[in-house]
Amino acid sequence: MAGKIYFKGLNGIRAIASLIVLFWHTDQFSYLFDINSIGIYENSMANYAVNMFFVLSGFLITFLLLVEKEKTGSINLKKFYYRRIYRIWPLYYMAILIALILIYFEVLPNEIDLFKPLFLYLFLLANVALILKVSLPGITPLWSVGVEEQYYLIWPLIVKKTSNYLKLFIFLIIFFIFLKIAVFFLFSDSSFVFKFLSVTRIDLMVMGGVGGFYVYTNHTILNFIYKKEIQILAFIVLFLSIIWKPIHVSSFIDSELNSLFYVIIILNVSTNRNTIISFENKFFNFIGKISYGIYIYHMFVIYLYAEIFNSIKLNYIILQIVILITTILISYISFNYFEMPFLKLKKKYST
Repeated sequence: MAGKIYFKGLNGIRAIASLIVLFWHTDQFSYLFDINSIGIYENSMANYAVNMFFVLSGFLITFLLLVEKEKTGSINLKKFYYRRIYRIWPLYYMAILIALILIYFEVLPNEIDLFKPLFLYLFLLANVALILKVSLPGITPLWSVGVEEQYYLIWPLIVKKTSNYLKLFIFLIIFFIFLKIAVFFLFSDSSFVFKFLSVTRIDLMVMGGVGGFYVYTNHTILNFIYKKEIQILAFIVLFLSIIWKPIHVSSFIDSELNSLFYVIIILNVSTNRNTIISFENKFFNFIGKISYGIYIYHMFVIYLYAEIFNSIKLNYIILQIVILITTILISYISFNYFEMPFLKLKKKYST
């Protein structure tokens, strides 16, 4: 484990997830351009693409924490939080600033008082803003960043204090699912607690953490996960989710059920030498590297172009291409000239 840890294929996962979110949101907001949606956003795959991010985060963070604990005997919480701050906060707070500027110039619509959403966004509670329906246009996707930051707040403490990792991880997943069901029947699906549990999908990150544990320990279950038949099944599920819709059994477990296949895909593309599909290529690596920017900026691009092209008739395909190219360009510039200085500072806190 000496030197920098690198998992091949993870940028490919990031690329696929971020591009799904971009294409699906462009489809959803095509009405701003007086263009008919083709309806792909209705299958909610953009929401499940965010779940892919959650699972990936849980996998990678858990693996790195386990390695750090093995090599140093503990987990340096201060360094961990600094690394997360330098990676996440600059672009997160930049997005809030951009949203306020665009609201001021009436590029982004806003009919609510700014105090409550700003308070929630500033304290990394964007998921709560979403639940309370006070999200600001353009930065609604920040809800998932809030979820991840809340996960990062508690997860290193959990990994640091326990030694029975697998039992605890599985218990947390089962507990979370049953808690969601119990809250639904005790209160209702409109209660704040139920909505919070449904939006704040920390159990999906724990599922990724189970995958991280399997790789860290070279668990025998990997022999099953690496089987060609299991890989084919997982990739078919992902493909059908994109072109049709994700697996639906019950709203209580749909996210968890689909995420199980995301774990299988992540483990195979990143650690299996015999993966049937490789996500390790220049295009995926490029898009994956700037995927955080793509996720953050694409809604701004949609609203800006809706303002610019309000008197110009575009067709659907051109709209998707224009939004894609512009978002990639902005994200590339942002990564190299805004995010990179913070990433260099992040390296100072590497373990």
